[in-house]
Amino acid sequence: MTTLADEEIQTIAKDIATANSIPVQAVSTSPVIDSAGLVAIEVIISIPPGQSFAIMGGPSARTVSQVIQRLADAGEERFPIVQFGEKSSAP
Repeated sequence: MTTLADEEIQTIAKDIATANSIPVQAVSTSPVIDSAGLVAIEVIISIPPGQSFAIMGGPSARTVSQVIQRLADAGEERFPIVQFGEKSSAP
């Protein structure tokens, strides 16, 4: 099974989100098990608080589909579960 390094997945996701005008604060990844019981990779794209309007509609849909496609093209065999979340600057 081919898996990309977390840093490579994070860079791909950040580049795609930024290209789709999403204000990215951070990208995190972690291995997960999907609903079918298969190994997947969770990709969480964090945006600043109050910026959820920036991901509504087209930008979020394009970002999710492009991340899935680019990771597959790069050889990642785990299915990416892409999510967005607001990241607070408070500790």
